[in-house]
Amino acid sequence: MKQIGLGIVGSGRMGRLRAHLASGSPEVKFLALSDKDPARAKLIAEETQADFHTGDNEAVIAHADVDAVIVSTPEFDHADAVCRALELGKPVLCEKPISLSLEDADRILAAYEKSNAELFIGYTQRQRRRFLNAKEQIQRGRLGHLQTARATLYNVTTNGAEIYKRAAHAGPVTDTLTYMVDICLWYFEGRKPRRVYAQGGSKVFPHHPMGCGDWAWAILTFEDGGTVNFGCSWILPDNWPANITSIDLEVMGTEGAIAIDDSHKNAVMATNKGVPSPYVDGMTSDVVFLESMMAGDWLVGDFWGPMRDETRLFLERVTMGRSVSLALPEHARTVLEVTLAIEHSAKENRPIDFPLTGVHSH
Repeated sequence: MKQIGLGIVGSGRMGRLRAHLASGSPEVKFLALSDKDPARAKLIAEETQADFHTGDNEAVIAHADVDAVIVSTPEFDHADAVCRALELGKPVLCEKPISLSLEDADRILAAYEKSNAELFIGYTQRQRRRFLNAKEQIQRGRLGHLQTARATLYNVTTNGAEIYKRAAHAGPVTDTLTYMVDICLWYFEGRKPRRVYAQGGSKVFPHHPMGCGDWAWAILTFEDGGTVNFGCSWILPDNWPANITSIDLEVMGTEGAIAIDDSHKNAVMATNKGVPSPYVDGMTSDVVFLESMMAGDWLVGDFWGPMRDETRLFLERVTMGRSVSLALPEHARTVLEVTLAIEHSAKENRPIDFPLTGVHSH
């Protein structure tokens, strides 16, 4: 088996998880970690028995023993690390979204086009078996020509507040609805977005610059007339039993339809002991929808779920060249364009046509 050196840039919640997964992978012979807080990098390195840690991202990316890079920095801070790794010819897995601005996304794509290295964007929910199964049925033509879809993703208020701490200008559209935009564009593969019309609100999180910090609803129309109805919110009450999100998806075609309930209401636990939140320190719940943590769960001493599968697929792509279902950068750029168009439509109270022009960072 080919073994590689892996660098992980950013040792926060996702970087820490990626490091634990990498440290137990037979494909990884050398593990290097960085974080803007050197003490944080040191802590995670000790947990995972990493070979190298630093407060300098460049020291990890350019390290002679690092062959591939995972970028787990905050959403707004992907571009520099991704571009540098690609410049050095090192394959990259970057957390979703590709960025929070089209300027940064285009800078990443320009670096990707110049590089001989591969780049994938971590739209982890693709790796849930139910969403992969739907893609398989669509590819086999069992739904015929897709006509329309509905996709919703809801989060609790405290989780939303936690996300805003690391990325003040993120929001339910660009940070979490992006998962469902990715999946729907993947299902409607090859069909170009034409127009978005959206409405949103920001009463609970009034600071959001686009006025949809709490919730948004949108209709996306494709050039051939197909549509997708998207909905998202970060204002479910904190006693809502989902650890992270409640997701619902329906896809309808000329020959069939698929409906997916990803709320995990079919696996519920009530306890007098309280269950710690996987996302917010100090928060507990007495009733929990099990398996509703989007990345996966620590169970019987190991981590199981979409992020484990995604990390494994990236490592197998780098070491064995196997075909993978990971999102490509051009697709991720379109996903970002759609989510930004949703925000601008909600703010301006008008339909937004594609391509999206004149849009700058928040």
